[in-house]
Amino acid sequence: MKQQTPTHALLTVALFFGASSLAACGDADADDDGESSDTDDTDASATMTGSPTSNTASMTDTLETTDTLDTTDTLETTDTLDDTADTTDTDPTTGGDEFEFPDDPYGDYTQIDRHGAVEAGTAGIAAPEGLGFNRGSDISIRDEYNASNPVEDAAGMWLGEIGASVTFFHGALDDDLEALGLVPATIEETVAQAGPVIVPDTIKYDPSMPTAYPNGRTLEDPVVDITLAAVLLRLGPEQPLSLLADLPLNPPENDVPFEAEFPYLAPPHNP
Repeated sequence: MKQQTPTHALLTVALFFGASSLAACGDADADDDGESSDTDDTDASATMTGSPTSNTASMTDTLETTDTLDTTDTLETTDTLDDTADTTDTDPTTGGDEFEFPDDPYGDYTQIDRHGAVEAGTAGIAAPEGLGFNRGSDISIRDEYNASNPVEDAAGMWLGEIGASVTFFHGALDDDLEALGLVPATIEETVAQAGPVIVPDTIKYDPSMPTAYPNGRTLEDPVVDITLAAVLLRLGPEQPLSLLADLPLNPPENDVPFEAEFPYLAPPHNP
């Protein structure tokens, strides 16, 4: 043990991450797209160790404009337009009114939180203080992180803080990993494995690759265990990205199954 940390520190950290994810996301660790496809560990590992980049759909297709209304056709004089017709948009699945998105300018809002990459802010910024190792410490820097944006991440604004947190985790947990027969990653290996996913703090998605965290995120992906493996372990054939998820350190499934149709998530529990 390189620091005075209990031997079950790995489990403690994992459970902390799981609890923080559930608090942020409700009953399920999920993204908004509602995907629930399963992919193999090899695909996920290849995606994590690479550096997925966002692809955008081609916008070159244009609407055909050659079709025009035949002006020789006329309405039957017996047909009239109903000026009183209800023009309210309705949701075809429920019959209810569609949600009206606000169009207020961005400047009217105050950003108080963000959550793209799993636990990038929770584990990457002031990790010792946030996990309670230095009780009473000032962790207001997390508020500054949550108010910043991915452009500032990419410019290196938070690399020092993230590096300090990664160093803390390895210093506290590497000997525990070794005691379990696992091979910890070096700091350089952690940067190569997890850096492209955590910085900037966004969800990356390449549509040409299989959809599985960290390439996008399906509802059933054990994202916390996957992230922990990328940060802590030397990934390879004997230590795949799914290693901690296969144990698992965090709950392997919801207490309530996902729904088969949108919005896929089960209703929240009553308080």
